[in-house]
Amino acid sequence: MQPQRPSAPNAPSTPTRPGFSNGSGIVIGLIALMGIFYLVDHAGKGEAAVFGGVERHISAQDFRGAQCTAVFGACKIDLRDAQMLGKEATLETYAVFGGVEIRVPDDWEVVNRSTAIFGGIGDERRHSPTGPDTKTLILEGAAVFGGVQIKN
Repeated sequence: MQPQRPSAPNAPSTPTRPGFSNGSGIVIGLIALMGIFYLVDHAGKGEAAVFGGVERHISAQDFRGAQCTAVFGACKIDLRDAQMLGKEATLETYAVFGGVEIRVPDDWEVVNRSTAIFGGIGDERRHSPTGPDTKTLILEGAAVFGGVQIKN
């Protein structure tokens, strides 16, 4: 048996608390909350799904672009009946702990300019069209712990 050190007679004992300090949890929570508010505000130009789902069928005759944001939710955008008068259109997608599914016409080419951070962007189309009259959908945005799927 080892001898114990003598304690001061009137010293207050401070119990140790397991876990994180209060400061780091609050800072992380505030950063996450600001990020969600930014994404929801940024999605004011298009569709937004926050802890829910959105399904849109777009049949515009002159499709030029759109935006979809999924935060802990899912967006499904169906462009199969849309037409482009120009050569290209831009679709901005943001998937944060959520998913975005995009359905495009068979005769559209898709150019991916998105960024994936601990997430993924998948192109599951049957084929990629080529030719001088091919319309191009430019995909921009980010997948952060989420995913974006492109289908026919």
